[in-house]
Amino acid sequence: MENFKNKFIEIKDEIKNLNPNNESITDSIIAPIFFVVSANFLELNQAIYSTAALLSAIVFYRVFKKQNLKYVFYGFIGSLIALFIARIQGSASGFFLPGIIRDGTIAFVGVVSIIVGRPFTIYSSKAFRNWPKEWYLHKKVKPAYTLVAIIWTLYLLVKAGLQIYFYNNPEILIVIKLATSNQSTLILLVVTYIVGQKRLQKLNGPSVEEFINNTPEPWTSQQKGF
Repeated sequence: MENFKNKFIEIKDEIKNLNPNNESITDSIIAPIFFVVSANFLELNQAIYSTAALLSAIVFYRVFKKQNLKYVFYGFIGSLIALFIARIQGSASGFFLPGIIRDGTIAFVGVVSIIVGRPFTIYSSKAFRNWPKEWYLHKKVKPAYTLVAIIWTLYLLVKAGLQIYFYNNPEILIVIKLATSNQSTLILLVVTYIVGQKRLQKLNGPSVEEFINNTPEPWTSQQKGF
């Protein structure tokens, strides 16, 4: 448990620059909850316009507070698109369609990348850490990234599948969204981080530094980062 706690703190510190605005995370949760609740008491169009007004008020508030609007803006645009789809479909469930498509698409890409022997986790890690691509493809390194890619792909397949199954029940869709929020995703990230590192160490492959320096075996494997 202590190891998990340490890894959680380590990873949270590493990725905090990816989304420094806790406000944008809060906003992304407020909008769907408000919309689903409103849709139960108001006509769909009224719920859509009310949610759009709430989103606009939040953006104006962030501007007034002179906060970083990068992620807030992305969330605002994404929510407006979701509301537009709900309006076109004539159903509150339409609000969740973009997220379902996103999860399903990433899961599909994950399956294909695993089948062709180029797990997507290699490229997401390289984009973040800029380690040599050849290191990731080493026979004593790649299996660890394949394992983590399988875990994430299964997670996204289950998430997308549940949302498709309960598509006509927006109340359940919002529960699924909350259950798979950023904090839950961070926990899974910690779990896969630990699993990936343990797999790397079991493979006894080279660390990034050892690979770059052409250090001969025995190797210490990568002790930090994944």
